[in-house]
Amino acid sequence: MVNLRDSPSPGILYTLELDNFKSYKGKHIIGPFSKFTAIVGPNGSGKSNLMDAICFVLNEKAINLRVKRNADLIHGAPIGKASAKLASVAMNYKYDSGKVIKFYRSVNNHGVSEYKIDGESVGSAQYNAKLETINIFIKAKNFIVYQVGLIFYLFLKEKSIIILIFQGAIESIAMKSPKERTALFEELSRSVEYQAEYDRLKAEMLKADEESQAKFNTRRVIAQEKKEARTEKDEAEKYQQMKDELALKQRCQVLHQLYHCERHIKEYENELKEQKKKLDRLVEAKEEKDNAVSEQHKKTKDQNKKVHKIEKEIAKREKEINDQRPIYVQAKAEVTHTAQKIAAAKKAKDAAEAQADQNEEQKKKLKEKLDSLEDEKKKFENEADKDKELKLSEDQLNEYQSLNRKAMTSCARILRELNSVKSEDDNDRSALTFEESKLREMEQTVASKEKAIKSLENQLKDLATRMADVEKSIKEDRKAHDNSAKDLKASKKELEEKHKELARANRELADVAGEIAEGDRTKRRNEAIENLTRVFPDKIHGRLFDLVHPSHKKYQLAVTKVLAGHMMSIVCDSEEIAHQAISYLREQRYEPETFLPADNLDVHPISERVRNLAMSIRNPPPGLQLIFDIIKVENPHARKALQFVCGNTLICDNQNDAKQLAFGNYNQERYKAISLDGTMFQPTGVIAGGGADLAKKAKKWDEKHSKEIKDRKAKLEAEIKELTAKMKSELNVDQLQSRISSSENKLRSMKQHKENEEKRLETLRNQLEITKSELETIPPRIKELEGKIKSRQKLLKELEDQSNSEKDKIFADFCRQLGIRNIREYEDRELKIHAERQKRQMEFNNQIDQIKSELKYLDSEDRTAKFKREEDKVKALEKQLTALKEKEKKEKETLNRLEADLDNLKTKAMTERTELEELEAQLADVKKDAQGASREVASAEKSNVVVEAQLARKQHERHTLLHNAKINQIDLPLNSGSLDKDVTQGDEGDDSQSQSTMTTDPEHSQVTALSQDQIKRESRIKINYRDLPDESARIDKDTRSAEDKVKQITEKLNKEIGELQNTIGRYNAPNLKADQRLDEVRKREEQTSTEFDSAREKAKKAKNAFDKVKTERCNKFAQFFRKVEESIDEIYKKLSRNPSAQAFLGPNNMEEPYLDGIEYSCVAPGKRFRPMDNLSGGEKTVAALALLFAMRGRKPSPFFVLDEIDAALDNTNISKVPFLKFPFCISLVFAKN
Repeated sequence: MVNLRDSPSPGILYTLELDNFKSYKGKHIIGPFSKFTAIVGPNGSGKSNLMDAICFVLNEKAINLRVKRNADLIHGAPIGKASAKLASVAMNYKYDSGKVIKFYRSVNNHGVSEYKIDGESVGSAQYNAKLETINIFIKAKNFIVYQVGLIFYLFLKEKSIIILIFQGAIESIAMKSPKERTALFEELSRSVEYQAEYDRLKAEMLKADEESQAKFNTRRVIAQEKKEARTEKDEAEKYQQMKDELALKQRCQVLHQLYHCERHIKEYENELKEQKKKLDRLVEAKEEKDNAVSEQHKKTKDQNKKVHKIEKEIAKREKEINDQRPIYVQAKAEVTHTAQKIAAAKKAKDAAEAQADQNEEQKKKLKEKLDSLEDEKKKFENEADKDKELKLSEDQLNEYQSLNRKAMTSCARILRELNSVKSEDDNDRSALTFEESKLREMEQTVASKEKAIKSLENQLKDLATRMADVEKSIKEDRKAHDNSAKDLKASKKELEEKHKELARANRELADVAGEIAEGDRTKRRNEAIENLTRVFPDKIHGRLFDLVHPSHKKYQLAVTKVLAGHMMSIVCDSEEIAHQAISYLREQRYEPETFLPADNLDVHPISERVRNLAMSIRNPPPGLQLIFDIIKVENPHARKALQFVCGNTLICDNQNDAKQLAFGNYNQERYKAISLDGTMFQPTGVIAGGGADLAKKAKKWDEKHSKEIKDRKAKLEAEIKELTAKMKSELNVDQLQSRISSSENKLRSMKQHKENEEKRLETLRNQLEITKSELETIPPRIKELEGKIKSRQKLLKELEDQSNSEKDKIFADFCRQLGIRNIREYEDRELKIHAERQKRQMEFNNQIDQIKSELKYLDSEDRTAKFKREEDKVKALEKQLTALKEKEKKEKETLNRLEADLDNLKTKAMTERTELEELEAQLADVKKDAQGASREVASAEKSNVVVEAQLARKQHERHTLLHNAKINQIDLPLNSGSLDKDVTQGDEGDDSQSQSTMTTDPEHSQVTALSQDQIKRESRIKINYRDLPDESARIDKDTRSAEDKVKQITEKLNKEIGELQNTIGRYNAPNLKADQRLDEVRKREEQTSTEFDSAREKAKKAKNAFDKVKTERCNKFAQFFRKVEESIDEIYKKLSRNPSAQAFLGPNNMEEPYLDGIEYSCVAPGKRFRPMDNLSGGEKTVAALALLFAMRGRKPSPFFVLDEIDAALDNTNISKVPFLKFPFCISLVFAKN
């Protein structure tokens, strides 16, 4: 800790209080901090975690605290051993006045933070606001720098700051991009406070300018429209003259076509009456045979229900049997298992009984042995008391002790040496005895362990063989189980999916509105297309209706209108195939069909300009796109036919937008357009509406979808029935699983036993190795001890002889009194008797204690109680076995009863199926007769249909002529009826494309029959042919050339009309309401002028407001930036300690510097100018510190912490930095390894 001189400052970081934060377990108070504080310690001592604590209490995010989430800040949480549910850090900030404010932040184990200021809970925003009052800005991070290395000291004058610099990022200060540097200056200068208002007012100003410019452009456009309106008025008069001439020609053409069309209608109506009489007779005969089929079908259906009901009962019984059989098997297994348990319990009971008897016998023998030993001990003690052969008197004993003391004094030196040698000899002999005993014990241990190892190895070998057999059995059973289970699971999953698909199909089928029964005529047409695709495979691809469909239901009406008469047209490859197909249809007497041969269609390419029209016009109508693009083509062969039918027709959401497109009101070009409701607008001005008939025809798309769903539903029902029949292997799976579980339990037990035995074997082997190793060291030690003892005996004898000689002289008279040769004879005898007596006494005590211990152990083992427990266990298991056998019997009876019911049901089902087969044979015969009648009716219907088709075609042709006359506003002379009231919209196509189609009737295209209501209404219309051209009226209908003459006249009128239409077509259709448009343009011009003036005034006000905020923001930024810019060069020179060093700081945008980057570059002493990223690590560090101190000098925070900031500095730069002084003082806290 380094204390610097006090300096005036608004406040300092006083103390930190950490509670279970990261590596700081429990509560820690760090501080108080001085004006300058250095924190030192080895790696891992918690320096960086202290810095994290400071950042945490200053409301930094978890990602900047080296953790993934806030909860990991709790001590021990990252390793799953959190020491508490809460971690907290409190910062005591002390003002110069002595007042202390406490900032507190905590986080719980859910990652939720709590903020307090002086003990009062506050929100995060309020907490940050309070920090900003002491110049700590979280976004600007003006209280931290990044990591470096060596301690250095800063002395500044005005402010005192503690510098906190995180490891490894000081260079990033210098390496910030210009934009990042600008953002930092914005935060520190607080010009960022004006950013939101600046952006809002700038957007409003630009919007106002844009509106003003738009109003100005609108005024220019209206002026141009005014000029165009005058021109349109002149063109309209000339255009109307040509239109009147065209209307007269079109009237003659329509009268000519109507006259001859009505003539054909009368002929076909007479022929149709005769055909219907014949058909009625055949239908009556067919109905009688159909009734017979219905009656027989009802009988067959009833019988089929009976069979189905019995089959359901059989399936139910089979399921009950499949459910019952595992129950019976389980009950049987429980009986077997319980019987095995009883046998094992009986064995345990017999063993316990034998053990109890053996225990009593052993106790009896031990008691007898104990009594015998106690008698022997008493006898020995009595004999020892009687042994008094040599007993000294009291005077003799005093004399012996006096002489002994004299001898000890006289032989003190010799005795000391003798005792020392004897002590060594005794130690060596004790060690030798111990080593020899240990050798014998270890040899016995080695032998016993080798025997035990061999026994265990044999046991493990046998156990491994048995485990291999069990594993093999499990593997075989599991393979069989997995195969069965896999099949069963796949079947169940597939069945479940099929049921879901069936339910989905039923829902879809229910959603399809207006399901219509398939009539005979539809069946014939379907039969015709099926036969054609079979006879001409890969040549005829099907009806256009079946090959395409709208991409969404909302487009159905529009697509139906565009496809019109070609919905049911047949798509084929070539004109030759079409002719062959027409011949086939005639031979088979099918209805006429229209063909679209791919090689003969005059197809105009899709215009990419029209396709991208929505992007090229301003404010395009909603939903604008090509009708071709919203139709999905299911068969690529139908693409050309679809392109032929659709052309470049556009579709949009509503009628008004379609009308504007057709009349060229968007970009002065006219397009063929249609709205979602089916209303079509031609560029020529012709409008074809939707209506009820179009909606009815559009339902064909739903019928098509309904048919697909029905086919899918039938297929799913068949697949479900087949899968249900397969799922009868569940019982086998359960039995195999039960057997596998039993085997696995057995194998686990064997594995556990094997592991225990292997551990035991490994322990024995290790012990054996250790014992052998120790055993090898004992013989050398024994040999060494024996050598020492042997070499010491001579010295002992010499010393003993010297001592004995001296003692003999002193005890000579005493020995003569006692009648012994020397004093040693007395001492040896007394000592020997005492030692033998103690040894014998100890042997008696040890034997008695051992027997008592054995008796106590045998008394503690109550073998009789164990026998009683085993006996009770056998009785309980036998009672359980009786109940289980009763349960097994009951389950078997239930299974037998179910199997008998199943056999009866199968016999009954066989009888009912036989009866069903007989009824089905009878039904087949009746159907055969009915089919013969149906063929006769069908043949008659073919003839009738041909006439009806011809009549319908002519009726439709008349309807088309009347409808076109109505739409084109051709004034026809009528005797009765009205075109407006009696002619309604039909399903008409684009007449301009009809000449490219092929049909079985060379003169007409295939059409949809009109409704009877339409025919009845239009029959009220009687044409007055007084204006019919004479050449048309004079044609003789009975001559063969009549049709050719009609055709010639029609072509002539078409040619004249075409020439007029081409002349008119070269003109853009003039606006017939040019006068009205001119007045409207004048009014709009006045209104636009007023709006332009208002928009210009609004733009002026917006600019003034923006300029005011812009000025305030510039001033804020400039005040801060100029101070930093002025001081950075001086600071860099002082840091480099060289006046040749230079630092430059300049904005890219001089007018509004906060909008662009701020460039920062330095020239190191004695070097040329180089970009910042080319400087060395040390040079970048010095440059970063210069910028850092320059900014902090302008906007200082109350503390500033650095962590190893000199990592990239060389020795020269390191020696410069610590002694640097600045005109303002900062207190620092350093963290250093």
